[in-house]
Amino acid sequence: MGAKKAKVTANRGAKARALDSDVRPLTGIRVLAFTHYAAGPIAAQYLGSLGAEVIKIEAPSGDYQRRGIKESTAAPDAPSPYFLGLNRNQRSLSIDLKRPDGQAIIRQMISQADVILENFRPGALKRMGLCSGELIAEHPSLIYCSIAAYDPAGPSRDKPGQDLIIQALSGIASLGGPADGPPIPAGAYIVDTYTASQAVIGIQAALRQRDHTGLGQWVRVDMMSCALHLLASESSYALNAQGQASRGRNGISHSHQPAPYGIYSTLDGAIAVVAYPESLPDIAAVLGLSDQILPLLEEKGPWTNRDKIAGILSDRLLQLTSDDAVTRLAPTGILLAPVRSIDQALADPDVANELVREVKHSYGGRYRVILEPLKLSGSSLIFDRPAPDLGEHTVEVLRETGIDQERIDALIAGGAIRVPGRLEDRK
Repeated sequence: MGAKKAKVTANRGAKARALDSDVRPLTGIRVLAFTHYAAGPIAAQYLGSLGAEVIKIEAPSGDYQRRGIKESTAAPDAPSPYFLGLNRNQRSLSIDLKRPDGQAIIRQMISQADVILENFRPGALKRMGLCSGELIAEHPSLIYCSIAAYDPAGPSRDKPGQDLIIQALSGIASLGGPADGPPIPAGAYIVDTYTASQAVIGIQAALRQRDHTGLGQWVRVDMMSCALHLLASESSYALNAQGQASRGRNGISHSHQPAPYGIYSTLDGAIAVVAYPESLPDIAAVLGLSDQILPLLEEKGPWTNRDKIAGILSDRLLQLTSDDAVTRLAPTGILLAPVRSIDQALADPDVANELVREVKHSYGGRYRVILEPLKLSGSSLIFDRPAPDLGEHTVEVLRETGIDQERIDALIAGGAIRVPGRLEDRK
């Protein structure tokens, strides 16, 4: 057998073994996640779903999202749905990082870790003796990923930030809403989620580079830069053309799009319409609007007259139900869909069968979560741990780190670590 053919056969065999095993893309990678709120937990959860062993490091008070937005009828100690949806595939170690004995434990754990992921305010971990530069110098193979609101090396590094604030400062919020009304930001935490995805990409790239060099590095991701990257096409227009185009007044939901692109209200809801200007004569014909719309289409009419055209369409579509509007417009070949609620979208079998998973939690009862959208032919994403109770795995993790039971008991008694339940149940 030739060398080339032998290599191909070996590669095929390796692929077959990978498919048949429990090995995942990040199997064997240990992550210490100093994360709270949204962007950090989303990134940590994704790493866990890809096979990494993720340990969530929490203060004795726990991640704020544990007690954040939840129904008023929920039990006092029940976690928020936000926390349940963003913290699975992780183990919880509850430890007081302001105490020297707590810091000593973490430094011992870092010597056994591949990745540190954190989204605290810049300088917060440094004050606890966990500076990125010092730790990488002490552990050259360590990958230290920082998620921040702004560039940790930039002039705004110490300013507070949050998804809505970053939408406002980046210009994202300026694009939504009618021209004669206030800007309307996205109704989802899009910057948090996109920033988390960039962190996961950066960590995997650093791990791959470490395979070649043996060296780790500092991976920096900030929400402001990620928000501007979300605006890659709009920013390019602003940098190279004539600045930011104005918002429309009648349903046009993108500052650079001509009529009829946008959201239009109907008798019983709303529909989204995506069409090129060339489709406007057909749209006008099926809606009985040719006399009003065709005179507005000369030269660059779909751009210069977009508000007038959208206004005419708006008035007509308000006379139709969403189903009727979609039925009439579909033969024109344009893209259109009813605007659905989140509940309606989650009930779609194309979505629910792939993305929604029901799990049982230690607090009792069952709840449903959204999985990561990534699909890999060589391995499925892991889904083996619900969001952990605060400190649920503290004793387990410390034993794995090499801490004996006598010291664990002393740490519990001194308040350096927190564990749930009775002490005798934890031994």
